[in-house]
Amino acid sequence: MNMNAAFRRFAEERYKINYWADCQRDGARKKPQVSAGLIFKSIVYQAPLGVGSLLQLDQMGRTQELRDLLGSSREIAGGSDSTHLRALSQWAMGPTTEALYANHIRLRHQGLAKTALSTGKEVILAIADGSYFGGFDFSVLAIAGGIPHALDMEASPGRGHELAVSRELMKRAVGKLGKGFATHLVYDGLMTVKADFANARNDWGLHLVVKTSEETLEIVQSSKGAWVGLSQRDLERAGVEFISGLDSKRGVHYEVYAQSQVPWVGSALKFNVAWVKETHLKGKDKGRTFEFWVLTTDETLSAAELREIAHHRWSIENLQFKETNEQVGSKKAYIKNPRAKEALLRIWFLGMALLKEFKAHLETLPEWVNWTVKKTKKLVAQVILFGFPCEAPANHSPL
Repeated sequence: MNMNAAFRRFAEERYKINYWADCQRDGARKKPQVSAGLIFKSIVYQAPLGVGSLLQLDQMGRTQELRDLLGSSREIAGGSDSTHLRALSQWAMGPTTEALYANHIRLRHQGLAKTALSTGKEVILAIADGSYFGGFDFSVLAIAGGIPHALDMEASPGRGHELAVSRELMKRAVGKLGKGFATHLVYDGLMTVKADFANARNDWGLHLVVKTSEETLEIVQSSKGAWVGLSQRDLERAGVEFISGLDSKRGVHYEVYAQSQVPWVGSALKFNVAWVKETHLKGKDKGRTFEFWVLTTDETLSAAELREIAHHRWSIENLQFKETNEQVGSKKAYIKNPRAKEALLRIWFLGMALLKEFKAHLETLPEWVNWTVKKTKKLVAQVILFGFPCEAPANHSPL
């Protein structure tokens, strides 16, 4: 099997890569020798190939493997890094943004935007968070699903502004996808604001789920005051669910108290409130107990589901920000132009979704399953460029 060709077919069938490449534009060049579409494709492929910078992409562009992948006969297949930066500095964000939304719609139709909780309940979790990307702050809206993927992003003026930017991202997503595009929005304590819970229900058509350690909130104080000191039997009589158990994946022992129909002074809504205690059983925090609270208007969620969804708050950090930086160096500060950085992030995030989905595809192939090596993202790049071991030319250079 020619995996270079197989990957190209996969990118075309699933991501319509050539269609979206044809849609891309930049305002920096009147008669470009390297089209915006070719630049777009090369940067999308940068993520699956694990190329850590535009300079390295420039250098890889001189190989026959990348020429084949891009369908380019140029000396530098996708153009030089300086050409990329010039084009990206005046990139038209609209078509790139539409490609991200179109990919989400496809994944949603295929059921790959859903998250299956341990209880069997299926939800669609939107997560908003801010991060620092090598000189620039951005807020990102992502979906934690079968294929975790970023949906949209916006530059932020800096720390303290994430909440306002995240609200704008939600408005834009609702405008493009409609109310209820997700079942829940998972956010940190910054969004523990009564108005945001109301906005989520009335304007966005979903339930806000907030994880917070802030115990000065009236709803937290009243709940804790009502629960502390009660016996298990009295908790049950008061309608409080209590669970405890071992989370081997995280290496913690947990206890969760949860109650629905909890009022919050000043809000017309009723809340589902959970108090989570987790004692670490290993690592640097072994023996330490951490507590947090989960607040949401979704009263159908059990104590176990509240704790599980709250932990998905970190999936955007681990499965988007951290992994993207590992693959393409998104947090490096060599990009000085904010528009270029934004364009790169949008294209990189599309490439990261492609990487995750192609890796899932490889896991269905016997050649991959039977390959007795550690299955890393770096190995995906090797398969794309050189095929499986029995197919790779003897003189190919390792990544």
